[in-house]
Amino acid sequence: MDTYRVAKLAARLRGFALPDTSTSPKGFVEAGDYLVLEEKARYPTPDTDYARLVVPQLGVLGTWVCTRWRTQRYATLASRERAPAMARLSFDDERLAVPEERLTTLLGAFLDYRYDVSRAYYPWALPGVRVPLAPPKLNNCCTFVEALLVKAFSEAHGAAFSWDMRRHRQMMIASTEDYFSPVTAAVESGMALVAPSADVPPHPWTLIQGWRSQWGSGHTFLVLDHHAETDKVLVLESNAAFRLDGVGYRGLGNLRDVGLQPPEQWWTRSEVWTWRRICSTYPFRRQAWLKVKARTAAGR
Repeated sequence: MDTYRVAKLAARLRGFALPDTSTSPKGFVEAGDYLVLEEKARYPTPDTDYARLVVPQLGVLGTWVCTRWRTQRYATLASRERAPAMARLSFDDERLAVPEERLTTLLGAFLDYRYDVSRAYYPWALPGVRVPLAPPKLNNCCTFVEALLVKAFSEAHGAAFSWDMRRHRQMMIASTEDYFSPVTAAVESGMALVAPSADVPPHPWTLIQGWRSQWGSGHTFLVLDHHAETDKVLVLESNAAFRLDGVGYRGLGNLRDVGLQPPEQWWTRSEVWTWRRICSTYPFRRQAWLKVKARTAAGR
């Protein structure tokens, strides 16, 4: 996405499930700026235009609003270099949500891990699947994300959370039928919600599967936060590049060097990537918004 399409609402509008005011309403969209996922001009009749907006509290797949009726316009649409700040879901009422503290506490087990693309060992056993256990303390991008998330969600929810060999194979992208299977596994297991689109700026604690080419140089990683004003993203991953040799924050360093908590005001650091750079580096990607509540680790 070279530029973002943004709708500016001067007043509150009713949202709809489909681009038609005769369909089911989805609550109200307050006045403000919203990222546009899709536009329909002169639809379903020449008298109306609609836009599908990112309004997370009304559903992550987007909410349709009528932007024009005949000569009366209810919203102004324009292209911008940066996306507007989005509302953030709290997940406080989500049955399968986990507190962020549970995840950040588990990160301590990865301090001494080094990256190895072909040899990977887990710091603990996982439910429903046999995995190789450390030592040696080596892992890769897929095994780090699986180990962290499955441990946190399974401990928090016990029998209410299910994991098995099929899910494990999805995290390892063992089939060519789904090149974004880590995202699929997170959504289908209940750990995450599917994101509105691949281009929308990530929600705090987002799982991303990206590919530099179709289908080569794949990478599974987490985004802990997106800073709308600077477009910077706080990436947590296992990698052998970007000042990493193991688990850490992209551009900032390994956990064993910088600590479990990211540096204060990380979004001011030049070495931290922007979301635009992530999108251009991984043109083939999908994301899932993880159900993480009580978030404070990113310092915002």
